[in-house]
Amino acid sequence: MNEEFQVLSNKIVKYLNDATIVSRLSHWNVRGQNFFEAHLLFERVYNDLGELMDPLVEQLRACGFTAEFDLFKGPGISMEYYDCHSTAELTLDYVMSLSGTIAVYYAFCEKHKHDPRLVGVGNQLQTMSSVVLTDQYLLQSYLN
Repeated sequence: MNEEFQVLSNKIVKYLNDATIVSRLSHWNVRGQNFFEAHLLFERVYNDLGELMDPLVEQLRACGFTAEFDLFKGPGISMEYYDCHSTAELTLDYVMSLSGTIAVYYAFCEKHKHDPRLVGVGNQLQTMSSVVLTDQYLLQSYLN
């Protein structure tokens, strides 16, 4: 596979991992008046995202991608306040970044769909997109 495939693969794995970590930390640390509602929302998001990682990486591995340990270091952020609104906004930012990366990578797969390996990646991205967009909608609804 070409360099663009490697860059996009690294980016999607990192963004998925970072969004999963942020949603999990939000779940564990959220505080405030609507604590329980937010706590359950973040749990749903990190469970949804966590279930996407293994099938994605396996599909990418079939195309020659190697997931290096650097990709799983996490986003390296810290927060002073874990109120419901701030944690929801942070989680939404990471989910939206993931969603945008899925769209870019899917366009790459469509452009190279003559390669049957990328058809499988594209199919995986479609599945991911549905899940991520649902989580994005739930987070946006929570914030409104």
